[in-house]
Amino acid sequence: MDDERGPLAPGPAGGPLRKALAVLETLAEASRPLTLSELSHLVNLPKSTLHRLMRVLTDIGLTARKESKYYELGTYLPRLAATSGPAPVQWLNYPVTPFLIELFQLTNRIVSLGTLSGTSVQHVGTLYGQEHVRLAMALRQPVPAHGSAAGRLLLAMAERNPADLFATTMPGSRVISARTDALRREFDRIRRTGLSYARSEHIPELVELAAPVRLGKAGPMAAIVVGDTVRNRDLRTVARVLLETVDAIEQDLVAVC
Repeated sequence: MDDERGPLAPGPAGGPLRKALAVLETLAEASRPLTLSELSHLVNLPKSTLHRLMRVLTDIGLTARKESKYYELGTYLPRLAATSGPAPVQWLNYPVTPFLIELFQLTNRIVSLGTLSGTSVQHVGTLYGQEHVRLAMALRQPVPAHGSAAGRLLLAMAERNPADLFATTMPGSRVISARTDALRREFDRIRRTGLSYARSEHIPELVELAAPVRLGKAGPMAAIVVGDTVRNRDLRTVARVLLETVDAIEQDLVAVC
């Protein structure tokens, strides 16, 4: 049996938590906050299942609990809508969100969708627990792509030339030449394995594991990112569930986009 912080139910990635969307739609349409009993009746879910689900949704800000027993929409979706970023990625955040929620539940780490803008990487739809608030807040700001796992993955998949990333630095520098060669080798490895693992150069306490995902048949390439502090367990242990999530997202979006 799963505990209260574990997955809600077995099944394909994203499937069990699609019921979360029914809860959010019900709360959005309600004229007032609703009790657990009222929600259970409206979405046709047992109260025990709904109670575990509401704990998850409340923890990550999708819902908010008022006066101990009433629920309403939280701040996560307004934050998501207000996040600056490429318009196609913003629209596709909504169908991707159930998969990100389940990945968050399975890993108990920071989970986000990374996108490339020029030579910077931007994170949207970030999910996190209380122990990761400071790192998640730091992820709100775009950072140079070559300094993070998500950015390096997206640059590698876009076939970017590592030398172009240091064009503003003094040409002929031995340090820059060495970094360019190292980044070129890393890009080759990323394209071969489909994964990028690195400590952030701009958020020193953060380490990331990223995998590429195509957002629909003709959609942009993005990175599904799992992050944690450098002192915690090796993120490479969650590589399998990350790749399974990416596969599930692509299969789902190909069918609807």
